[in-house]
Amino acid sequence: MTEKERTPGGEVFRYSRDGDVRIYSLRVVAGGTELWRVTVVPGEPDSALLEEHFNSAEVAGQYFEEIERALIAGGWREVSRFRT
Repeated sequence: MTEKERTPGGEVFRYSRDGDVRIYSLRVVAGGTELWRVTVVPGEPDSALLEEHFNSAEVAGQYFEEIERALIAGGWREVSRFRT
């Protein structure tokens, strides 16, 4: 992992496509948990985006499944994921 690929919070999963990397991480905040996406594109500044704020682990799990389906459909491949 390079310095520019480091994300605050706990990394959930990481996908790549054509040299670009998307890193999804969770941050615990007052009132719930935030899901952040950092996009790393070679030669460009990193882009961080708040994807969603969750109050429920069940809703978060459903959202993760939907994100992964969309990434796979878009040609992204899994690089790593947090395993419990």
